[in-house]
This record gives sequence, structure tokens and C-alpha cells, in this order.
Amino acid sequence: MKEKIGIKKIAELSGVSIGTVDRVLNNRKGVSKETARHIRAVIKHTGYKKNNVASRLKLANNKTITIAVLFPKEAYLVEHYWHLPLKGILKAVSELSEMGIIHDLHVFEIGSMKSFERESEKILSKEPDALITVPFFIKECIRLTEKSEKAGIPVVFIDTEMDLEINNKYSIYQNSFQSGKVAARILSQIISGNGKFIVLNIINNSETQKNNQEREKGFRTFFKDQIQKDNPNIDSFTVNQSEIDTLQEIFKPYTKTNEQIGVFVTNSRAYLLPKTISDLDLNNRTTIIGYDLNPINTKLLKENKIQFIINQQPEHQGYSAVKGLFKLITEEDNSELNHKIPIEIIVKENFE
Repeated sequence: MKEKIGIKKIAELSGVSIGTVDRVLNNRKGVSKETARHIRAVIKHTGYKKNNVASRLKLANNKTITIAVLFPKEAYLVEHYWHLPLKGILKAVSELSEMGIIHDLHVFEIGSMKSFERESEKILSKEPDALITVPFFIKECIRLTEKSEKAGIPVVFIDTEMDLEINNKYSIYQNSFQSGKVAARILSQIISGNGKFIVLNIINNSETQKNNQEREKGFRTFFKDQIQKDNPNIDSFTVNQSEIDTLQEIFKPYTKTNEQIGVFVTNSRAYLLPKTISDLDLNNRTTIIGYDLNPINTKLLKENKIQFIINQQPEHQGYSAVKGLFKLITEEDNSELNHKIPIEIIVKENFE
């Protein structure tokens, strides 16, 4: 009779403890790369298959999986973009709570690298099973990812791709460059030949995010590809949210012409523009396209004060990150991580 291969036998053949084999099977920290490679070679040679049902039952009975979350502090604000992926995370954690999933939320100041670093170190010191975060500060995120890899902690970046050759790093995001091209195509179908196109970056710190830059690049690339040269009718402005009154100064010169205006707001803050457009009596010849179905944007979409919303499905991004990490940890299957979110266009007629 063929001997049944279990985790105890794998440990015996590998010359290590059962706990060490369990760490490797569940992709946990605390095992050297050389030892992990040896154990995986034994697993492959013996044909051992992990009993995922038993593993999940074990988790449900006596095991907790902690997923750390590192988000901007604005995630606490219902009207803010970062509240939406957090909402998705909390939904997935709730659904998996009986399986031992819990979350540990840490927040940082959007404009503070020190704050991000400080919270990163706190998370690593707690040794969570996984981490979900956003790549606001590239160098700091690289360091965080490198430290997480050494500790055996898988990291999922949402909202923006982190293109790094590092194991245990995943991204769930929408292609910002392509979404910028989509925005340009939509506005090009509406704004007549002599119309004006405006790219508006509304930020809340001194640094324009990578996504904003990629979206503007995609927007300009669309027109360059269409007319084989840079479009002279594209103006670009970056406005700090704390100085939003400057929008009046930016748009006032457009009141002196009769041309159609297409405005591409490169993030979720399109809701800050309609008041200015209304105050300057530009409603009838201005089309606005922005991002994300936060409560204020959706209200203005229904009122036709914002005409188009590109939906990044941030709630789905957060939800998918938790579900994907659970599958990775319990089944060693990363197939639900590393994927792009489709570019979905929302207008008032198809919004429910």
C-alpha cells in the first residue's frame, strides 16, 4: 500500500520541524530562502498536495490571519476616494471573518513621507500575514516591499501599478495611461474643431501623483496620434485643493470666447469644479470628465454638472485584494492578484 504523504512526512524528509513546513506551505515569514527551496523540492518530489479544505477548517477553528492596511487618513472620510477601497476591504474581511481573517488599519498623512515610513515600520514590527497599501511615495514603497519580502509578507498595491521585480508583490489597478486616452476620445467626439481642452490636476499636496501624470500623458498622446502633432488647444493646470479659489482665475479667460470647453479632471476631485463653471456661466459649453463614484461626484453626475465619470471600481479593488490574499495564504494560489481593472464609463443614464 502506498504510504500517505502528509505534512509530518514532509517535515521528516526535509529534516525540519512541522512548523517550518507549515510556514512554507502558507507562505509565511521565518524561513530562509535556501530552506524554503529545499522543502518545496521535497514537496514536488513526493507529489504532496495541500488539503485546502482542512487548512480552511483549521483557520476557522484556531488560526487568525491578519491583513495590515496602510492607507491615507482620508480613508475615514465618507466623501473621499480612499474611503471606497477601505469599504471594499471591510466587506471582504466581514465575509471571511469566520475563516479567521482580521484587518489592522494604519493611516498616514498624504503629504508626509515620514508618516508613511513611521506607519510602515509599525506594521512590520507586528509581523502581519499580508499587507494592502498604496504607492504614494515610490522610494519608501520600494523599501517597504523589500523588507516585506525578507519577512515573507505578501504586499498588494491597489490603485497604481508598482513595477518591481520583487517576489510576493502584487498590484490591482486601472491603467492610468489608457484611461487618459479614453477621456480624450470622449471629449474629442463632443468638442468641436476649435474648442479648448483643459487638463486639470487638483492635488492636496505639493507632489502630483504618478496616476495624474500618466493620465495626462495618455490624454495628450491620443491627440498626438490623431493629428500627428501636439494639440495646441490643450491647456494644463495644477491646483492645490487648499487654494481652490484660483479656479476662478484659471477659467475666467474662457468667458471671453464662445468656444466649447472640454475639461479632464485627472482624479476624483471633479466635484470641486462645477461651482466655478456655474459662477462664470460656462455650463452650456463645458463638458467635464473625472474619476470615481464618490458621493459628491455621483450627486453632480445625476444633476448633469459632471457629464462623465471613469469608474476605477476602488471598492472592488479593496475587496479583491483581501479575497486574493486569502486565496494566496490558504491555497498558495495568486491567480486573483495582479490584475487590471476595466475602464468603465459612467453617465447619469447608466448610473444606478
